[in-house]
Amino acid sequence: MDINIIYSDKSIAVAEKPSGVPSQPDKTGDMDMLTAVGERFGYAGLIHRLDRPVAGLMVFALNKGAEKFVSEQMSGGGFGKNYAAVCCGVPKSEEGELRDWLVKNQRLNISSVSNRGDKNAKEAILRYRLMETVEDGKFGELSLLDIKLLTGRHHQIRVQTANAGMPLWGDTKYNPEFKRGYYNIFPALYSRRLEFVHPETKKVVVFEKFPEYAPFTLFTKSLHNFLKNF
Repeated sequence: MDINIIYSDKSIAVAEKPSGVPSQPDKTGDMDMLTAVGERFGYAGLIHRLDRPVAGLMVFALNKGAEKFVSEQMSGGGFGKNYAAVCCGVPKSEEGELRDWLVKNQRLNISSVSNRGDKNAKEAILRYRLMETVEDGKFGELSLLDIKLLTGRHHQIRVQTANAGMPLWGDTKYNPEFKRGYYNIFPALYSRRLEFVHPETKKVVVFEKFPEYAPFTLFTKSLHNFLKNF
């Protein structure tokens, strides 16, 4: 698999995962990001995962020391992750926080919103900021959100945005508009920004990329502003 390496040095590699590619080996046997990066650099340690339908930036450790150092940031809450998400509809406010209790159905591979008293529920928190809204001839108003995850739950962004009345464009699990008649389509969700302390320099590093494919390319103002800063 030809992978797009955004950055690499002797300790880490930042790669762009395409939609539909597994983060690590699974029962399908399809080529995955962890294996592809390992073949490219000789070793790859998995720091975090993206769901198979989700695209965007992932960081991999290229040695055991780097793997331990960056993984500790992930588990300790010192690892920053932002996503670009195209939602059907417009949020009630330009920025805010979504806080829900989610329950995972392992058999159906879906999650749903429950209540705090549910012993199987886990708290899910994210913050969002509205970047731009456009009018689409078929789907009506579409909003581009910048989302920062404060917890990491199963399908968290997909479930919480749907519950808030603004489901992701292209989401065949949680958006009723896409549950029938759509094939080979993926949710418009992209891991656009990673921030963490580099294992060698011990300085904060930031990696960013704006997705340049539909439906993200509808948001020309946001794309222009991003590219202008690079």
